[in-house]
Amino acid sequence: MRTFRRMHIGVMHAAVLFAGVISAPAQTIEFPIHANDLKPGERIVTVVHATGGGPQTGAKDLRILRHVADDNWQVLKDGQTNDAINLNYLIYGRPVYAMASGTVIGCWRNAPENTGHTKRPEIATGKILLQGNHLWIKQTDGNIALYAHAPTGDIPASLCPNNATFLTGKALSGPIWTQPEATVANGATVTAGQLLFHVGNSGNSSEPHLHVHLVNTANTWQPMKFARGQTTPFNNDTASLNGPWTGLKGNALPMATILVWPPHPIGNWTYNGIEASAYQRVFDHFVDSGEMADTVSCKNNGASYDSTWIPAKGSWLSHHGMSIPDHTVKNALYTSQGFKETSVYTCGTVMAAIWRKP
Repeated sequence: MRTFRRMHIGVMHAAVLFAGVISAPAQTIEFPIHANDLKPGERIVTVVHATGGGPQTGAKDLRILRHVADDNWQVLKDGQTNDAINLNYLIYGRPVYAMASGTVIGCWRNAPENTGHTKRPEIATGKILLQGNHLWIKQTDGNIALYAHAPTGDIPASLCPNNATFLTGKALSGPIWTQPEATVANGATVTAGQLLFHVGNSGNSSEPHLHVHLVNTANTWQPMKFARGQTTPFNNDTASLNGPWTGLKGNALPMATILVWPPHPIGNWTYNGIEASAYQRVFDHFVDSGEMADTVSCKNNGASYDSTWIPAKGSWLSHHGMSIPDHTVKNALYTSQGFKETSVYTCGTVMAAIWRKP
């Protein structure tokens, strides 16, 4: 019989372990790329961007990799080999979401993109800002977040009123949200999770990626503490899809080369065709995302599972891979503890079930 880790969560602890990510501390933020925009076998990779205490010390350059084998992760789409074409990159065109609510205080939207690894000459002459097409958003906690390297014209004009192609002056040093031509007065308000733009390759960028970092008003770097999401080491470009995946739970990303499994937004989700060997990690991923299983069904005597998920509340338990006699015993036990079986499914000699307690 296979059982889920953290299967039985008491009433006093359920809000902390399952639904508690919803009410994480005020300083935590959400990941800018969502799991529902990744395909099966895709994860996000990030490396140490900078050290030494400067404004970009905590910055992250995010790319998407696809799993071919544990020691073979690819940044290009399946079947593509030319890394000089933006569209060949997995991450190119993927949605980018606001990590926290705030107000736009600086931006650019119409700078031309780089072609693959060839940067525009206007970057060296200071006519294109290093962050390319970008948004600076002053969050409600007072910190300022940069989202950089969007495609030409992709940032909505409603978020960025600066429509020129190139600077008329020259990019200045100092806090780059204060560039005279790129500042925004009375900027648009954004909400956490709002779509901002899609990933591109503008500015000081050698290939498509998303650059994010956080500073305070003195331009001192601040750690980005993510409420949800999971990480696993990526030493020697090697990692298993099975992890081990460690929940961030309000902590900053490790200062190392890692893979990130970002969370699903809290809501209603369907995740089907999960091989039995992968079900535990999918379960843990949705729990980390603030979700609980609503239905679980199996196929081919437990070889694979279909599932639906809803926002977590109360206490709940779930087993899969049970024999029919074992299910009878467990159902009697959990019913005596005040749980109610809300989903049960039998395929051959294997059963899957969910119990809830308000």
